[in-house]
Amino acid sequence: MGENEQTLNVSRENSNTANNIIFHAVYIPEENVDNSAENTKENIRVYQDKTEALKVIKEFKTGRLKSFKKRSEAEEYAKTGSEKSSYISNVIPTTAPVVEEKSSNFKAPRLQELVCFKKLIQDGDLYAVKSTVWGNPRYLIGSGDTPAILHEGCRYNALHIAVRANRPDMCEFILNTVGNADFIKLLYGNECKSYVDRAQIMLDLYLNTPDKGLNETPLHFAVKFGLKDVVRVLISYPCCIKTLPNKFKQLPIDIICSRSHQENKELKQEIRFLLEEQYYVPVLRSDDNTLQPVIGEPFSPTRPLNLKTDPISPRLEVRAFAGPMTKSRALEFRKKWKTPPRLRLTPVKKITDDESNVTDSSMNNVALRLQDTEKGLERVGRDLAEEYQVSWKEFWPFLNDFADFRTTEGLMKLEKYLERRFQNQISHCNQNINDNTTNSNSEVNLEPVDEIDYLCNKLQSCSLFNVDNQDITASDELEFFTPPSSPKLISDSSDDEMEIAEEGSATFLEGSVPTKLDYAVYNALSAINSITYPNIYRWQHDMQLIIKRDSNRTQNIRFSRRKLLLF
Repeated sequence: MGENEQTLNVSRENSNTANNIIFHAVYIPEENVDNSAENTKENIRVYQDKTEALKVIKEFKTGRLKSFKKRSEAEEYAKTGSEKSSYISNVIPTTAPVVEEKSSNFKAPRLQELVCFKKLIQDGDLYAVKSTVWGNPRYLIGSGDTPAILHEGCRYNALHIAVRANRPDMCEFILNTVGNADFIKLLYGNECKSYVDRAQIMLDLYLNTPDKGLNETPLHFAVKFGLKDVVRVLISYPCCIKTLPNKFKQLPIDIICSRSHQENKELKQEIRFLLEEQYYVPVLRSDDNTLQPVIGEPFSPTRPLNLKTDPISPRLEVRAFAGPMTKSRALEFRKKWKTPPRLRLTPVKKITDDESNVTDSSMNNVALRLQDTEKGLERVGRDLAEEYQVSWKEFWPFLNDFADFRTTEGLMKLEKYLERRFQNQISHCNQNINDNTTNSNSEVNLEPVDEIDYLCNKLQSCSLFNVDNQDITASDELEFFTPPSSPKLISDSSDDEMEIAEEGSATFLEGSVPTKLDYAVYNALSAINSITYPNIYRWQHDMQLIIKRDSNRTQNIRFSRRKLLLF
């Protein structure tokens, strides 16, 4: 019977070994165990679940944990605290799959390959670098989930190399790639569940990992060599820390252009401006315009706006902002924006809607702010931002986005929007033509009419007597009539329609007739190139015709009023 039991245990151990089952044995010294409370069999603490073994270790601080492939060896260790053969470490054995290692099907590059890759970065060969890293992500991410080292002595990664070579486009590509969740997924496969988190961690490591020599980050490199464009790229990422000290306790702002060959005060000032915290001055408006627009306090990414208001009051939202600027410059900008200088001391004359739409920016800023309630503050801020040479962003509802129509980016957004508007207009006109053609064909087919009958009906409808009588009566009345003054100017809406019709059917931002939005966008535009922006040029031309017609009508009305006052 003993031999059969021993044979059964041996066969069971062999099957366990074949299935890679691990036994975790916990040995607890006898002085720490109450033998009266537990029998001898329960003292054999062998578990297949490691968490259960760890719970016992937490209960008995003097206990020891070891793992074995065979149960007999584990039981022997749990009893005596000694093993017959070498134990397995307290981690999963090498034969068991590890998620990270299994999901990565890329081999680490050899030293010669890393040297060639480093040379591609220094030469700025963006296409070759892109092909290399997407072919094998291990060129950027090492086996320890850290930036791959391309220069062993100083432990430079790819970003260090790109910064030293003054390659801002390469720096931006590297940061965008390691922060891309698809790139992380390519490396780890489908086993990884948190691609976005890993990408953010990798982006932070690349931006803020110091070198081995001077403990300097890539931002230190860019600042001390006076690489303004590289500095602008690095600080554009929110996770870039600007206050990390180097080996000599120096911050990046303390070593501006310290390794630059030429003394350039203007360059130093620009880099210092980039390193300082940037502030923005906003315009706050309510959606329904029930509240007066407000020029908000300057805010920064680290000090956001506090928009908490009364729960029963309309919510204020940012509808335009100028910046970035330093805090002192932002305060100065806001003060000048809130209290613009008066151009004259005489009372401000009320401006009509038509005049406000075509008024030049040099007119009284006070009149703009008070009378143009929808875009008055923005028009003043737009000119002020151009004076201070800072960026300007303004929210446009028809785009559902912020844009500045004095920049290429903003003009491209408007060009695409108008292109879609004109295409919809053409398709709508074609549809109407097709519908009219179909209707006319159906009428002809349903009611055939003889040509002679058709001509006879037309001739019978003609009457010469009525026309002659009317003409004679009108001539008799006008023959002895002498007007007391010049005839009145009669304005007909059909004249305006004919003027527009001569140029073709007009299309505006929100319909077939211009609205306040069209005038606001017209005032926000700068000079337009008809070749680069053909759709904006066409729309602007239609707006100029409308504005010219309105100005002529306004002059005629004023002239008529003056004549009435004379009489």
